[in-house]
Amino acid sequence: MSTTHDFTGKRALVTGGATGIGKGCAQFLLLTGASATIAGPDQAALDTALAELAPARKGDATLEAVLCDVTDEEQVRQAVTAAAGANNLDILVCNAGTGYPAPILSLEAEGWLIPFRVNVMGTAFCLKHAAPIMRTHGGGAVVAISTIEALRAPLFMAPYPVSKAGVDALVRCAAREFAPFNIRVNGIRPGYIDTESARAAFSKEMTQSCLDATWIKRPGQPKDIAQAVGYLVSDHADWVTGELLNVDGGFGVHDGENFEYTARMVVGDEAVNNAKGGE
Repeated sequence: MSTTHDFTGKRALVTGGATGIGKGCAQFLLLTGASATIAGPDQAALDTALAELAPARKGDATLEAVLCDVTDEEQVRQAVTAAAGANNLDILVCNAGTGYPAPILSLEAEGWLIPFRVNVMGTAFCLKHAAPIMRTHGGGAVVAISTIEALRAPLFMAPYPVSKAGVDALVRCAAREFAPFNIRVNGIRPGYIDTESARAAFSKEMTQSCLDATWIKRPGQPKDIAQAVGYLVSDHADWVTGELLNVDGGFGVHDGENFEYTARMVVGDEAVNNAKGGE
């Protein structure tokens, strides 16, 4: 994993940090010198992640875990306080998220509320309790993990993209409110990422369909998202806020028409064949 950033002395909280993208973000931050606290609702998963992440810790940086269900505001407050310690909370990665697969016609209220509580309210609670600490210490950086599906229309999974579109709107609103306090808020929309949850939820056909639609022909890895987080929370992005960055290998870019036939008429077969790899 590329680690050109130096976050020595920084303190970070990563929600949903025991697995997948969250664990990848925590590993990246540790490798760059930050102290990291991972938060999640499963103690066994947190304990496993702590053991796996420990070798990434640098120097005097600390690695801790806190049990936290982001839909419980008090647990979020406690997690933020623990991550900040006696110092600032410099970095917040709001990664905890979930979906609810069902046809719209069969969805009851709870099917909509489950992802809304985790994705939107969980992120909002994190922002609510982290921002005052960051403000007191001169600022900080927040990244919310959304999804490229917030821009698409997945079938039989409406609550997920709808709630993640809410996260996108929350990023923009928080970025505007917190800018006077030198707190930057951005988001990342991952494409298909090869994680434990994706492997459990996706059939082979679904996975292949995602890869077919991804221009860079490989599944994304947690490190791909972590490295984008690294940029957004670094000084290299100190004039970037309210942005949603697609990190998806091209998955979210809508294909246009294929003008190969017309191009062959204009520039000839040799030029087109060469552009396609010399076929």
